Amino acid sequence: MVLFLAFGSLAATLLPIVTALAAVGTAAAGISLLGHVMTVADFAPMLGTLIGLGVGIDYALFIVTRHRKGLRAGLSVQESAERAVAVSGRAVVFAGATVCIALLGMLTLRLGFLNGVALAASLTVVLTVAASVTLLPALLGVIGTRRWAGASAAGWPPRGRGPTGAPARPPAGPASSPATPSSSAPPRPP
Repeated sequence: MVLFLAFGSLAATLLPIVTALAAVGTAAAGISLLGHVMTVADFAPMLGTLIGLGVGIDYALFIVTRHRKGLRAGLSVQESAERAVAVSGRAVVFAGATVCIALLGMLTLRLGFLNGVALAASLTVVLTVAASVTLLPALLGVIGTRRWAGASAAGWPPRGRGPTGAPARPPAGPASSPATPSSSAPPRPP
């Protein structure tokens, strides 16, 4: 509901959720494989899911928000997605690396049952970052501009609207400048 209120579009709302679910599903399979190599606590998949959904939606929001700004600025879908990943993708990778380092810090506690939990949660975060910088831009390209709230068929922004979605203002010229008195206005007293 919050995502729908923020974006105003069902497609835009589903993008972060689909990306996070794809990453969490892949991570769940990876955690199952990890369980064959080492001891993984029973609650590790649930913890990985919670962390994966949280960071997955958060990281996707960075990129989707930057993409929308690019579309509003008049960029094509491809240019906007490329710029979103180039700018916000760096923040996503840095944030994901920070979270992984923090989770792997549990390895220093020398508690054997937490080693599997730390690796499982870190694997989830790594796969979430990968989905955010690969799958999400592909999905942005698929939906194009047709499914963004208020987007016209020709692209963003809607016709007759400015970059913020507000009605476009006529360009300010010398005749409409507030500093220049108009000829129909009475002169100011000295």
